[in-house]
Amino acid sequence: MMEKKILFLDLDGTLLTDQKEITPENLEAIQKATSLGHAIVVCTGRPLISTARQVEKLGLTAPGCYAITSNGALIYDAYAKETIFYQGVHRDCIREAFDEAYKFHLHPQTYNQAGALCEHDTEEMKYYSSSTLLPYEVVEDVTKALDKDQDPIKLLFIDLHDRNHLDAFRQHMEPWAKKNHLDMFFSCDQYLEFLPEGINKGSGVRFISEYLNIPYENTLAAGDAENDITMLQAVKTPCVMINARSEMYPYGTYITEHDNNHSGIAEIIEKFML
Repeated sequence: MMEKKILFLDLDGTLLTDQKEITPENLEAIQKATSLGHAIVVCTGRPLISTARQVEKLGLTAPGCYAITSNGALIYDAYAKETIFYQGVHRDCIREAFDEAYKFHLHPQTYNQAGALCEHDTEEMKYYSSSTLLPYEVVEDVTKALDKDQDPIKLLFIDLHDRNHLDAFRQHMEPWAKKNHLDMFFSCDQYLEFLPEGINKGSGVRFISEYLNIPYENTLAAGDAENDITMLQAVKTPCVMINARSEMYPYGTYITEHDNNHSGIAEIIEKFML
């Protein structure tokens, strides 16, 4: 009998095309893998609302289907439709982070259970909402719009035109992030994310692998961006998309021949799982 394998899949730049679609070849390969008893786990920086839509579109809602969202801060049982792990950013640091971002003329946002929260209706907010299909609310003070029963899932800072600008902000915030026990990383060139220290895609991968009792030798992952590094380091067979930045290539034992627009995930599934 074929041993059960588990593939952790990033969404943007990996499973999805640049138009945020899923190719028929990728979808067919996923369905073949799951029909053989393998597990496919979406592992993304997107929050739950956006991820749940993609999981339903993929049909990954049967028993044993899970999603790692918000870069590991929230893990979701897609069949039971319930959260099995959650760790947010302490609300006491939100105001200061927003104010520092404004000094750099950056767009900051955070989240509650209904969607994204921001204080100005910017180009960046509109772009993020349209690309992730996530609703958002513009409020006078985000700290007053947070959920009362849980801290926000993460902080996100956006610059659509200049990654160097976000890099400068990250350097500026390093002492502050260390003091507040937060990790900072890029999920793409436009998005700089702040999460609780030690929470990342890699921690999510280890949680799910233990939760499902799948041995390390049977774990695979595919990604393309900096926030995928911990995920790639946590599995036996790390695969990096050919469309990734070249500095990502050393993190993969396999580099795809096809990019995210040409069914690179189907290539991985056919090579290692079918």
